[in-house]
Amino acid sequence: SAFFPEGSREYVGCLQNVFEKSSAQGPVMHRKDGSSVILLAYPSTGGLSVHSHIIMTQGKGKADFVGGYPALEGLPVSCVIEQAHIWTNGISGVVAARELATGMTLSFFLAGFFQHVPQMQFGSRAEFHLAGLALALMKADENASAGEPADGTGRFGDIPHEALHGRGILFPTEVVGMWAFHLPVLGTERVEFMGRRFLRILTLFSGQGKEAVRGYLYAADHVLKGYEPQTGDDIVGTLWLQGSMDRDPG
Repeated sequence: SAFFPEGSREYVGCLQNVFEKSSAQGPVMHRKDGSSVILLAYPSTGGLSVHSHIIMTQGKGKADFVGGYPALEGLPVSCVIEQAHIWTNGISGVVAARELATGMTLSFFLAGFFQHVPQMQFGSRAEFHLAGLALALMKADENASAGEPADGTGRFGDIPHEALHGRGILFPTEVVGMWAFHLPVLGTERVEFMGRRFLRILTLFSGQGKEAVRGYLYAADHVLKGYEPQTGDDIVGTLWLQGSMDRDPG
């Protein structure tokens, strides 16, 4: 619902168009049962795309669709890998990595996880391109304070708002890769994808100034609900964090 206003029903209705315009990206995963997993990527515009996973089985005349997700263009962040967990489907997964600018450990969905399993060496350094998709977003209440995840009013807790102005902070939730946030708006750009309007926000996911983690936050118009973030604003809400890696690690 953060990407398509009508949620999964709208996404399923778009699948035929998505498949017709998508092309295979990156290495294929060949499995012991003789099947192969392929990542299809829809043409990117405005830093947005859709990735789909399909399975080709020997002797079968058609491919099976096994899932898809929004793919987001992010900014590079140097990290040390602390954990990596592949889901039961053996295709997708999440990563926990300590970014080197502020030392914060970030957990995120890794796009094309199955293509990067050899790179998931615990304790090794890696560069991830980080971006977030806003599930809820509003302007921070300047008359309130911050410190706990947003409660739906734009307020956060006991830390004075002035102490957080211009600083990026992510608060973990019960769902891995989902974060409550208090972030500064460094810049904005209007983009369009599949006929839908989004705002791409340049922000700090952690820290302030030179020792900070920069990234993009994408927010669909229906999530913004009429609010147009401006450079210098502080924003609060909930996001889904995604990382991506270069196709060819070499």
